Amino acid sequence: MKEQYVILTGSKNNAGDYLIKYRAKRLFNHVRPDRKIIDYNAWEPIDKEKLAVINESRALILMGGPSLQAHMRPGIYNLPDDLDSIKPPIVTMGIGWKSVKGEWKDTHNYPLRPEAEELLERVENSGFYSSVRDYHTLNTLLVRNKKSFVMTGCPAYYDLDYLGKPADYDRKINKVAFSLGVSFIKSASMETLMKDTILKLRDRFKEQVFEVVFHHSLDKEQLLSSSSGSPEHAKKHIEFSKWLESQGIEFCDISGSAENLVNYYSQVDLHVGYRVHAHIFMNSISRFSVLISEDGRAKGTEKVIGGLVYSGYSRFKDDFLTKVAKRIWPNQDQYVSNRHSIDDVLKNIDYEIKAGFSRLKASRRVIDSNYEVMQSFLQQLP
Repeated sequence: MKEQYVILTGSKNNAGDYLIKYRAKRLFNHVRPDRKIIDYNAWEPIDKEKLAVINESRALILMGGPSLQAHMRPGIYNLPDDLDSIKPPIVTMGIGWKSVKGEWKDTHNYPLRPEAEELLERVENSGFYSSVRDYHTLNTLLVRNKKSFVMTGCPAYYDLDYLGKPADYDRKINKVAFSLGVSFIKSASMETLMKDTILKLRDRFKEQVFEVVFHHSLDKEQLLSSSSGSPEHAKKHIEFSKWLESQGIEFCDISGSAENLVNYYSQVDLHVGYRVHAHIFMNSISRFSVLISEDGRAKGTEKVIGGLVYSGYSRFKDDFLTKVAKRIWPNQDQYVSNRHSIDDVLKNIDYEIKAGFSRLKASRRVIDSNYEVMQSFLQQLP
């Protein structure tokens, strides 16, 4: 047995996925320097060579992201059919659910396939605690009588240089970034809302540098090779960039690495937008951030650290009639966008400044408190 962990990570294209891995490795180095970390791509098959490395390790760790899904095995973690061929304990770190509606009641009827249930049972019986990134995910597992999971938050919350330090949010806003979501790919109403939000933010911050940020690549081949890649996905991203050009709005592509995300947002004073890991990163370095939700990942984030989170949609239609209509008319829009969201965002930005950033300071304290749980989780690993 070697003093090492094997981690399975899912970073292909999305900058947020790279940030999870980047921050997790820093946490291991800080809290568990006694363990070497070997990183494998989660979507690649576990061949004989990899299995041999896993079986001489202290643990196999399934790394975060919205990986608690119906097809988490083998769709996300491409593990062997025979889980007994993996000898060390299997644990999770910072995994999360993926629900479009994202309501608490959805944790009670969350769909998982038998292969996923079998994997979770193996994790439950590992003899060690496993980690999830939000309370919605935790409750999804508690409903299934899984009691060996703890809510640590996503590894990306924890920048070691900022933990436990007073937060100074009262800094001049020179640069504002808007992170583009993904719901616009299949929803005309969400696309319209995002464009209107961008235009109003540009007008509100006309004295500042204002940019739109793509977390997925604008290179067609890169988009098609990503986990969510499809011709439609690529086409819509490229079309959106052309719309921004027509409006004279600056934009940038930070996909492909954690360093791209870290370097970019470290220069930003205010983030507004849909990307959960832009919001998580900004909070991790005690910067001003407002998240607009487009699914349950953002709603889960709000329950973890509070802060400024506003719903970009008032309803997601998934009733029987809508599903039937969707088969007949594939372009049927299932989102009902929240037209009030941009006004709520702008008014609460002004209020937060006037109130001395009370909610952001509260989020900073919660991150520090959650780190204690993350630290305990890492220390108890074999």
